[in-house]
Amino acid sequence: MKRVQYDRHGGPEKMYFGDFDLPPVGDGEVRVSVRAAAVNPLDWKLRQGAMKLFTGRRFPKGMGTDFAGIVEAVGGKVTDLKVGDEVFGTVDFRKSGAFAETVLVDAGQVARKPSQLSFAEAASLPIAAMTAWVAIIDKARPRSGTRIFINGCNGAVGAFAVQLAISHGAHISGACGPASRASAAAVGVGRIFGYADRQAYAQYGKYDAVFDTLGTLDIGHGLSMLNPKGVFVDINPTPGRLIRGMLSRRYKLAFATMGIKHLPAIAELAGRGTLRPTIGLEAPFTDALSVIADAETGSRSSPGKAVLAFEGAGQAASIARR
Repeated sequence: MKRVQYDRHGGPEKMYFGDFDLPPVGDGEVRVSVRAAAVNPLDWKLRQGAMKLFTGRRFPKGMGTDFAGIVEAVGGKVTDLKVGDEVFGTVDFRKSGAFAETVLVDAGQVARKPSQLSFAEAASLPIAAMTAWVAIIDKARPRSGTRIFINGCNGAVGAFAVQLAISHGAHISGACGPASRASAAAVGVGRIFGYADRQAYAQYGKYDAVFDTLGTLDIGHGLSMLNPKGVFVDINPTPGRLIRGMLSRRYKLAFATMGIKHLPAIAELAGRGTLRPTIGLEAPFTDALSVIADAETGSRSSPGKAVLAFEGAGQAASIARR
């Protein structure tokens, strides 16, 4: 099969379409024919080598984590999925490889695709929605009347965070870019600030939670925006922040991997329309290299997820000619 892979860490120029054979399906695994795969910042950060201590030195490495598709085969110990099921999920970041015609994944990292969603919409859910779930539901713990500030309230994670928080009765304020103000207001963000308006963030009283999706909010400033029992939630770990997260009760780190167990609940909410993915670009798998590079360098400015669409068997020959 064809997949996007790389032979050494580095920039977009290291990516290429390569041939790869999947190993046999393990007892607890499923093999999925990919119909759509969403592009996440994690994908190019892994290729750049940001987490090479965890991913190891064996090459070539595949790219891509989030996908949706149809189950082709199931392992002997998989009892809740069968061949033909439409599913979505995420590949362990230490393996990656979702930018491919077929993917092998642990059965615990997939869930049935809601029938109301397209494959592209379902592929846009896993990392962003799992991260938002951990940050909002597990860490911020919203209830009716909770006041939450979200820095980056209209990004992929931020938008899901807004939707989850509002579904629990929270009141949302947030910061976003000028072009995103209208869409942020449309999903329910009450007070919207520009990123430079940091002195105005706390004008309307203290918050019960501050969620920084971008890593651009100074921790001290974020903590100063909280009421005495409030929490600052961050998804941008550095060595110093990791240590602080272990020592502080008011500063919490959230990771997508903490939310894999919530995939079925995410599927249910998406099926009901509580979580609404936004597709900014849907492009054929044959354009994967340019789509990933554009997302990485910021050349693509449309809001929403960039998604690679897989049309089936005829595609491999087209890729091979490139």
